[in-house]
Amino acid sequence: MRLLHTLQWRIALAYTVLIFVSMGAVSLYLVNFVRNTYISNLEERLEHETGLVSEATARYFRGPLDTADLHVASERIGKLIQARVTVIAWDGTVLADNWEDPSKMENHAGRSEVQEALNSGLGRATRVSATVKQELLYTAMPIHVDGLLVGVARVAVPTSQIQANVNRIITTITLSAFVVAFLSLGLAYYVARRTSRSVRSVTVAARRLAGGDLEQRVEALASDETQELATAFNRMAAALRDMIQALSSERNKLSAVLDTMADGIIVIVGDGRIELLNRAAEDLLSVRAKDAIGSRFIETVRDHELQRLLSKSLETKHQQHSEVEVMRSRRFLSAVATPLTGDGNTGVLLTLHDLTPFRHLETTRREFVSNVSHELRTPLAAMMAMAETLEGGALEEPQIARDFVQRIHGEIDRMSEMVNELLELSRLESGQVKLQASPVDLPPLIQEVLVRFQERVRAKEIRLDAFLADGLPSVFGEKEKLGQVLSNLVDNAIKFTPEHGQVTITANVAGRMVEVAVRDTGIGIPEEHLPHIFERFYKVDPSRRDGGTGLGLAIVKHIVQAHGGEVSAESKEGAGTTFTFTVPRAD
Repeated sequence: MRLLHTLQWRIALAYTVLIFVSMGAVSLYLVNFVRNTYISNLEERLEHETGLVSEATARYFRGPLDTADLHVASERIGKLIQARVTVIAWDGTVLADNWEDPSKMENHAGRSEVQEALNSGLGRATRVSATVKQELLYTAMPIHVDGLLVGVARVAVPTSQIQANVNRIITTITLSAFVVAFLSLGLAYYVARRTSRSVRSVTVAARRLAGGDLEQRVEALASDETQELATAFNRMAAALRDMIQALSSERNKLSAVLDTMADGIIVIVGDGRIELLNRAAEDLLSVRAKDAIGSRFIETVRDHELQRLLSKSLETKHQQHSEVEVMRSRRFLSAVATPLTGDGNTGVLLTLHDLTPFRHLETTRREFVSNVSHELRTPLAAMMAMAETLEGGALEEPQIARDFVQRIHGEIDRMSEMVNELLELSRLESGQVKLQASPVDLPPLIQEVLVRFQERVRAKEIRLDAFLADGLPSVFGEKEKLGQVLSNLVDNAIKFTPEHGQVTITANVAGRMVEVAVRDTGIGIPEEHLPHIFERFYKVDPSRRDGGTGLGLAIVKHIVQAHGGEVSAESKEGAGTTFTFTVPRAD
C-alpha cells in the first residue's frame, strides 16, 4: 500500500513537473508571440503616424518657412499621438522638435533612420538618443512638396514604454500559467490513475496553442479533478485570446481613425456620450478630443440639428442624412448618422464631410456672374445710347458723330480688355497656364518697367525710382509674367498717386525668396477694404471711373502664387500703399 502511495506521489510529481514544463513552453511562446505582435503593431502604427506627420507638415514648406509655426505644429501632433515628433530639413538641420529646443540640437543628416528614409522612403532605427539620453524607436519618412524633397519627418517612442507594456502582458501570462500549474499540483495525486490520458490531452492542447490555435481548448475528462484542470487551462487560453483580440482591436481602431482623417468621425454611445472623435472632427466642430471624450454630445457640440439627426437615427434604426450649418465653427457640413448595434449596446456613428468650400465656390460663382453682367451692361448701355443718338440725326453732325464713334471704340476696347483679362484669370485659376520658368535677372526687368511708365510719371510730375539690394540674385520664373505683375502694381500706384507724389520699387533677399515691393504716396486704402482688394472686380470706390476692370490685382495674386510666392498689401489712408510679393530664388 505504501509502495502504491509512493508510486502515486511519484506519478503525481511527474505529472506536476510535466504540467510546469508544458505551461512554461506555452507561456514562453505566447510571451514571444504577444511581444512580437505588439512591436509589429507599434511599428505599423508609427509608420502610419510618420506618414501623416509628413503630409501635415508639408504645407509649412510652401512659401516662406515659419519654424515657429512648424514647432507649434510638432508639439500639437506629438501631444495627440503621444510621441516625439521631429521635422528635419533636407540638409539635416532640425527645424522642429516637441521634446527639445531645435536650436540646441546637432545636425541630423548622419542619423541612420534619416539616411534610410532619404534612400528608400522609410527609415527605422532603435538607438540611444544623443539629445534626450534614452533609447528610442525611430521611424522616419521624407517630406515632399510638389514632387521636391524638402525635409524628413520623424516619430519616436521610448523603448522603456514598449518594454513596460510588454512586461504587463508577460506578468499576466506568467500569473495565468502559475495559477494553472498550482491548481494542477493540488489535483495531481487524485488524478494519478488517469495521468496518462490527462497528460496526453493537455500536451496535445498545449502544442496546438503553441502553434497559434488560440481557440484550442482541453476536453474535460471523466473525473471531477481533471474537469477543474481543463477549466483552468481553458480560462487561461480564453484570457490570452481576449488579450490578443483587444490588441488587434485597438490597432484596427487607430488605423480606422487615421485612414479617415479627411472626414470627421464621431462614435456616440446610447446614453449620448462621445466614445471616439478623430482630429478632422475636432477641426470641423471646433472641439478638443481630450475634453469631448466621455462628455455628452449635446453639451460638447451644442448643435440641435446634429442632435436631432442622432436621435432620429437611434429611434428609426436607419441611417439618416442631413446638411447642417454649425454656427460654432461657421461651417456647412454633410452629416450621416449610422446606428450601431451589437452585444446589447447601441450607439451612432456620425460622419461629417465639409461642404464649406463648395458653398463658397457657389457663392463666388454667383458673384462672378453678377459682376461680369454689371461690368458689361454699363458699356453696352452707353454704346446703345450713342447709337440711338447717331440714328436720331447726330450722324449729320460730323464733329458729334466722330466723338461718339471714338467713345464707342473706347467702350469696345474696354470690353475687349475685360474679356481678355477674364480669360487669363480663368486659365490661371484652373491651372491651365504652364509657366515657362527660367532664371530671370530682376534689375533689367525693373528698368524696362521704369522706362515703360516714364511718359505717364512725367505728365503727372511723379517721381518713379527703384532701389535694389546689392548682389540681388536671379529669381526663378517667367519673365513676361513677372513683368506683368510689376506693370500692374506700378500702373495702380501711378493711377492713385496725386501730382508731385512718389512711386518706389524695392527688391531685397528674404531667405530662399526675393521680396519685391511697390510703394506709393497716394490716397491709400481704407483698412476695411484691404482683405478684399485681390478679389475679382473689387473696387475700393465703385463710383470712380478710373478705366480699370477690377481684375488686375486678382491676376497679380494668381501669377505670384503660380510662381510659388505670396502677395500682400499694407496701406494707410492719405499716406500711401505698399504692395509686396515674393518670388523663389534661382540659385
